[in-house]
Amino acid sequence: MSEQWTFYFEPDKCIGCHACSVACDVQNDRVDDDNWRNLRHEPTGSFPDYEETAVSSACFHCGDAPCEKVCPTGAITKRESDGIVTVDQDKCIGCHYCGWACPYGAPTYNPDNDGKMSKCHLCLGEGEGDGHGKPPREEQDGDNTPNCVDNCVTDALHAGPVSEMMELASEAAVERFVNGNRRALIEPVEPDSGGD
Repeated sequence: MSEQWTFYFEPDKCIGCHACSVACDVQNDRVDDDNWRNLRHEPTGSFPDYEETAVSSACFHCGDAPCEKVCPTGAITKRESDGIVTVDQDKCIGCHYCGWACPYGAPTYNPDNDGKMSKCHLCLGEGEGDGHGKPPREEQDGDNTPNCVDNCVTDALHAGPVSEMMELASEAAVERFVNGNRRALIEPVEPDSGGD
């Protein structure tokens, strides 16, 4: 495998504007509750010391990809070329196993998509299944960043090969990534910036 791609997120820079999730919806024709990228506002404390931290998340393209392991038809593939996890719409039977196996709820079910599952493919294309069978991310022509990253107004969200993302991250974020689940590089929230 060439280098794994990942997301790098800096919650202290995020202002919770939802530009990332809206950009994903527009790029991939997502509707209502069938979002591939979500922005949550996580609460901390209680009144009058209540605060929220905005957390943007999508599929982390896990190294161990639990969704791939449970797919009975082999529709879900972790690509050798860049580590991006894709769904082959021709093989998917919409059984929901991948959605139940994913600890982050990344695969979604869209009844308007012939009852099949779909998920973030790091903008390998546009829409369901468009990522399956595409060339490696680094070999694609044109803009090489996902739409959610391109539209982040505060540069809180990044995506790219792990080594490039580690160069952007703090030592604390890299340590958490290396010693944790190696799914995404996320900066610790500074205590005085709205979270813990």
